[in-house]
Amino acid sequence: MTDTTIDRYIGLADQAVHDESAVVEMLALFAPDATVQIGPEPVRGREAIEAFYRAHLATFEDSRHYWNTTVLEDGTLRAEWVSAARMANGQLMTVAGVEHARVDGKGLITDLRNEFTRLPG
Repeated sequence: MTDTTIDRYIGLADQAVHDESAVVEMLALFAPDATVQIGPEPVRGREAIEAFYRAHLATFEDSRHYWNTTVLEDGTLRAEWVSAARMANGQLMTVAGVEHARVDGKGLITDLRNEFTRLPG
């Protein structure tokens, strides 16, 4: 198991569903001018990223991620992941994807992009 910024990010995502301190810790992993593209439109900057994640996390009652991380030759972090979740409305959901993260010299995420390999459902 690796201990990269993307590992901390994915690990905190499950905790953040229930724990405000995990939300704060997860958001602190992003550079102030970072870009996140998980949905169809990218969000940029600390305020937009916080608003995105708070809205996203509110849709879950519980979740559990499993992932494998690779550090690519150019330094990009690549995480292949799967997740099972219970949504706030009680429905069960599974999803999978591959995330690529670029980090700055301080280890903060400057660019995070997700490609779904299994759409939420």
